[in-house]
Amino acid sequence: MDQLSLDQFQDRFYSEDVCVDYLFQAKWPNGFICPKCSHRHFYKVTTRRLPLYECAQCHHQTSIIVDTIMEGSRTTLQKWFTAIFLASHPSINAIELKDIINVTYKTAWLVLHKIRCAMSTSDSSNLLSGMVQVHDACYGRPYNPYSQPHPEEHYLLVGTSLNEQKEPTYIKMKLLMEAPRVKWISTAEKMSFAERHIEAEGSNIEFMTERLKPRRLKFGYPYFKKASQWINESFHGIGVRHLRAYLDEFCYRVNQKLNQTPVFQSLIQSCTSTKKISYKSLKEKGKRVRYAHMIGLYW
Repeated sequence: MDQLSLDQFQDRFYSEDVCVDYLFQAKWPNGFICPKCSHRHFYKVTTRRLPLYECAQCHHQTSIIVDTIMEGSRTTLQKWFTAIFLASHPSINAIELKDIINVTYKTAWLVLHKIRCAMSTSDSSNLLSGMVQVHDACYGRPYNPYSQPHPEEHYLLVGTSLNEQKEPTYIKMKLLMEAPRVKWISTAEKMSFAERHIEAEGSNIEFMTERLKPRRLKFGYPYFKKASQWINESFHGIGVRHLRAYLDEFCYRVNQKLNQTPVFQSLIQSCTSTKKISYKSLKEKGKRVRYAHMIGLYW
């Protein structure tokens, strides 16, 4: 699916019914399960835009998009599928998406951020493990250890799981809310990163404590540079408000490819297992992040 062109993909999902069937398999890969009583048999009600599935035992009715990022959306499944397909490739923004699927900019922006939310949720359930290297990085401006901190400098930690050949198998980039006059990331903050994102048992963690240590020894650094380049080229740079979501998006695609997992199929699964989030919630979350950054809080 990842190798298809956009035209080929749209030919594959040429109707709402085709999308419904595919989404049914993604939501219930082992067959229908009633969310209320776990019964396996259902009646299909087709009097609405999207079918309802009525449990044959308790008669509870559920929709194919309930408890997914698409819940409550009036956007067609064909448009959602096209957006998810394009989001599985690192080259789409809301301005481009709105023209492709013929929606408003607000709808395109919301659809992409809901997809990013699914990516972030998926990432949170996977911890770094085994041989793990962690190093610091700074997005936004070229690092200068002798200058005063700048509001456009956004500090983050890059964690990389490595195999026995020291090849990356999973990466995470987590933004920190850096205090205004601090030009480094403390040991306490690195320990906090380890507690939240690295398996406690059996992991061998190496912290790259020297900022000027050769970058060739930092196995996650090439990915950080690619992420920065992608953000700058695709979105012309972004502020701290939604930077975390864009970093999670980049890492999601990289991790699927490192594990040789088809990105579109994996992303559909993530979208069906992530609960909805509203436009208002996304905006308020962005405002909280920006305010925290201004007063020097961390997360």
